Formats: sequence, C-alpha cells, structure tokens
Amino acid sequence: MKKTHNVKTVLRAGALLAVAVTGGNLAQAQTCSATWTGNAGDGKWSTAGNWSPRKVPDATSDVCIPILTTADATATPSIFVHSIQVVEGASLLFGSGQVSIATSVVNQGGITLYGTTLSAGSIDLPAPGQIGAYDNSSITSPAFSNAAGTVSVGAGGTLRLADNPVQLQNGNLSGGNWLVSSGVLVLPSDISQLTSQGTVISLDGTGSAIEDASGHNALARLTSVGPGAVLALFGGASLTIAQSLTSQGVLDVSGSLTVTGAYTQLSGATTNMGGTLNAASVTVQAGSTLQGGGTVESSITNNGTVAPQGSLTVTGNYTQTSGAALTEQFGSTLHVNFNAALSGALNVAVNPKRPPKSGATYTALTFGSLNGSFTRHTAGFTLTTNANNIQVTKQ
Repeated sequence: MKKTHNVKTVLRAGALLAVAVTGGNLAQAQTCSATWTGNAGDGKWSTAGNWSPRKVPDATSDVCIPILTTADATATPSIFVHSIQVVEGASLLFGSGQVSIATSVVNQGGITLYGTTLSAGSIDLPAPGQIGAYDNSSITSPAFSNAAGTVSVGAGGTLRLADNPVQLQNGNLSGGNWLVSSGVLVLPSDISQLTSQGTVISLDGTGSAIEDASGHNALARLTSVGPGAVLALFGGASLTIAQSLTSQGVLDVSGSLTVTGAYTQLSGATTNMGGTLNAASVTVQAGSTLQGGGTVESSITNNGTVAPQGSLTVTGNYTQTSGAALTEQFGSTLHVNFNAALSGALNVAVNPKRPPKSGATYTALTFGSLNGSFTRHTAGFTLTTNANNIQVTKQ
C-alpha cells in the first residue's frame, strides 16, 4: 500500500519568495535506458511491465520518470542504478531501504523519502524540483546542489545530509528553499549568513529545527540575512540566535524569535510580525519596515517605518526619529509599555471601500509616558493627546 502523508510544502504568501518557473524542460540532457510508463497499472517500481523496455532498472540503467507519472518504489528494499532524472510534474517515492545512484540525480519534479538512505555522485535540484523527507532519512552526495529547488522535512521526520550542499560554504548559505515542518534537518556545519536573493529558510510548527552534526542549533550563529533572503518562523516554531542579527531581507516572525544581541534592520529589510520577537534592542533603519501584530519584547528605535496591523505591543520604550513614520490602518494600535519619544510622521490609511465616517475615532498609540509629538500626520484627521494615549478622529 502506498504511504501517504500530509505534506506542507506551500510557502506563505507575502512572507516567502515565490520562484517563477516556466516550461518543463530537463535541466540537462540524459539518455534514458529505462523509462517509466506505469503500463502495468500497479504503480510499482519492481514490476517490469511498468518500464520501457519491460525490465526493472539495474545498476547500468539511466532511469527517466516522465511528466504526470508517479513511480512507487516504497516497497523495494534496495535500488542500484546508474542515474535518475525526474522531470517537472513527475513523482518518485522511495521507502525505507538503500537507494544508490552511481552518477547523477536531476530532479525537476518530486522525490519523496520515507526513511530512505540515499546516495548519489551528484544531485541537482533546479526549480521547481522538490525533495521531501519523512521518518529517518539521509542523503550522501559530495555534489548536492539546491540552487532554486525545495528541500522539505515533514512532521516527525529527520533528514541528515552527510555533505554540505554546494550552496553552503564557510557558513554562507546562498540558495534554495529549506523548509522544516515539525521535523529536523541535520547539516554537517552551521549557517552564519543567508547571502543570496531567493534563499529561504522556513521553520513551521513546534519542534522544527535545523541542527549541525553534533545536534546543536545550526542557526545559533546566524549574523545576517542578506538582500532578498528569507528567514521565516510559522505555526509555533521558535529559534534562538546567540548574538546580534542584521537583516537586509525578510524576517517572518509568526512564531518566536529570540536574538540575544541587537536586532538591526538595514535599508530594504522587512520584518513581518505575528508572533514574538525578543532582542536586546531593535533598530528599524531608514528604508526598512517592521509591520504586523504580536509582541516585540524589547525597545524599538524607529528611523524607518513601523506599521502595526491590528495590535502591536512593544514591551520597552519606543523612539521615533524625525525622518521616521508610524503607519497604521485606521483602527490599528501600537502599544508601548514604557516611554514613547515621538517625532516624525503618523500616517493613517483607510479602506477605500469602507472609509470611516466623520467623527469616527480610534487609538493610534498607547504609552506609559510620553516625550515629544508627531510633527506631521495624514490630512483629514485630528490627533488628540491624552494621559496615556493618542486618539485619531476622522474630520
């Protein structure tokens, strides 16, 4: 019986980067000496009638899995072939046995490992190729390249990479989507920087982790998220970074992120809140945005844009400089537990389909104490400063 799992492989809209893919051409030409047809009707790798020619692949076979087909090898205890190519729209399922590929794997489709021990001379994972792992799976390949594909680990699963992928050198991860959904991805070494446009690390769900070979947090030494790179925490996932963190990319904190040092957003960076961000200090530099709801367990210095969506709480102080802005949808609130030191702009946006009526009010900001004031605000609104809040009224 074919194993089925609830695979979570969809990147969250607005938080992660989408990869545009056109065509179904193979990443490189390969002669197919064994092509999957599925003509026998049982879907099994071990049935000769599912192959052209009608022979189960052996150590000399160059295997091709064509578009819109699924080859199920989960019941085959060991597989030895010369090469494998899976085209876009095709799927290949491996079970809890040994799979040995003498030369190359090129995967533009989907390969799923259910407790598989996979080895290959090289593995190429171009977009939109995916490798999904469940149970206790491992991959050994000295030339494993995930430049723009997706490696995912499902709930309760562990995927161990015996070799660093090509994109991980000297702590710098420079490509690929790496998604862990309540499982564990084990890498030989730590990750200190996410350097390239399109590099995505996503931890989704309680217990999600990326570990090094010693079982330690492989992201603990992360120091920077580069332009266009993404670090995302969803669904109760938590991560602790053991020093300061600088970002020019995207952080999605719908889970819990602890930065033991300072967290600094440089120009071009976006932090999407929805969970908890804990840091020694948070600085939003000009040209960057911190937005969303949830809690920032720190003080914020805003030189750019802070944009609450619903309710955003700052447990420390909030300092807004002259060139910065607090930007809110009418009805959203920034809650500051201690002092709010204000300058710069309050920008109020409205829903054009349901704009507030004249006289409608909302609380834009609450605070324990206040210094200064907004020096400018959106026309058509009146600001009223009270003992512990600032209210906005539609004129």
